[in-house]
Amino acid sequence: MNQELIKARKELLAKRDVEYNLPCYLRNLAGVYYRMANYNLAMLYTSFSEAVAEGDTVLSEKEEGYANTIKTLLDGMVQGSPVATEEALAQVGDLRRELTVAMQALTAYTDRLYLHEYALQRLAPGMEDTVEEIDSNAALEEISSFLFFDEEQEGLLARVSATVSELPVRMTKAKFMEWVRSTASVYKESDGETLDRVFYMLYSAAGLYEPEGMELFPECKAALDALNALDYRSLTEEQYRSAKDTLEEVTEFITSVSDAYFSLTEIANNLLTVMLTEGYVMPADTEATTCCREIYRMLSEGKDFTDAELVEAFETFEGLPEQIEEFLFTEEAYFDELTVEDKLLEAMMQKALYTRVTYARRLHTTSIFVKLEEEEHKGGSFDEMLDAFCTAVAKVLEEGQRPVNRAVMASVIRNLPLPFTRKSEIQKYVLAALENCHDMSEKTAAMRAIRELAEGM
Repeated sequence: MNQELIKARKELLAKRDVEYNLPCYLRNLAGVYYRMANYNLAMLYTSFSEAVAEGDTVLSEKEEGYANTIKTLLDGMVQGSPVATEEALAQVGDLRRELTVAMQALTAYTDRLYLHEYALQRLAPGMEDTVEEIDSNAALEEISSFLFFDEEQEGLLARVSATVSELPVRMTKAKFMEWVRSTASVYKESDGETLDRVFYMLYSAAGLYEPEGMELFPECKAALDALNALDYRSLTEEQYRSAKDTLEEVTEFITSVSDAYFSLTEIANNLLTVMLTEGYVMPADTEATTCCREIYRMLSEGKDFTDAELVEAFETFEGLPEQIEEFLFTEEAYFDELTVEDKLLEAMMQKALYTRVTYARRLHTTSIFVKLEEEEHKGGSFDEMLDAFCTAVAKVLEEGQRPVNRAVMASVIRNLPLPFTRKSEIQKYVLAALENCHDMSEKTAAMRAIRELAEGM
């Protein structure tokens, strides 16, 4: 792909002629990210613009503001004016932060609404008169044929984890807390970053994660408040159907808004990568992305252009994004291995370039909401974090209604390692969960959910 980059990287890893090879490596790698980001940006911005123009994506006033910020910066690229100014970089950085805050809030609402979705699904067969007579032993046989048709370890663990989370939850609060403490103990020696990630997932699963920005979506708050006000013990058919309608409406709203925010964030990430790297790239990189600026121009001017014109522009880099992606898959592993002291970077005046390439590398991960700056672990020790989580969950279970509590337990269990080591242990747990459930509506719902899993895996 880039022989000069590869040669410089080999020399760097061998610690030879660092003064020459480090700048050479970083500039060439910046050029690779620049090309990749331009190709991605051209495709993403075209898709987004067409979706908005055709009415498939409807933007709110705030979302239009985000889209206009992006358009203004792309207009600058088309006109040839420098866009990677400190002010412009700050604009895109602020845009990413606002989009991230919004998406974290939407995700938190989704996690909380899921608990009510789970509870209502368990009531559905009874409310809709579709209850089945489920024989526990026959159900165990059916579930076992799904779980153990292939005993390849990774696939088996995924199937067991998903199945256990759909089975009726029949354990006391004390037994559940014991399960949490026991299975979470595998993380006891983990580093701070891993602990932050694990406990973020657990708090989210329990509906306890409280990010900033929740107030941005009053529609979601109103729906959640209405569902929280339900009395599941005496729920009428009319209340059940109203709750289902509320859940469907807010889910549709979240999906629509999330799609727009997701698209805008992808575009912002690639635009930021272009801006971070453009001041360091080679003339060949600029020449290779001329077609992208032509696409930006066509979209920026808002004039009618034929599909043929757009296709012609895209054909100029057909297959190149896939080639670069394959190259970066290997190259990023080498970059992550590279250790360069700040003192050396500053002495060679390469700190700014190294930082920008590092940011570009992070923006190229599968997590589009990745933070560019590494954060220190602030959560305390594993024991402290586990105690805090267990205290918070215990309070939720103490105050919550049984159907929602079972949803909390199932969701948390799904995000923890499994305690089973043998096939017989799995089957014993499955049978006990089925036999101890005397609510045939819940049992029916659980089996239907597991059958859907089997069809989808």
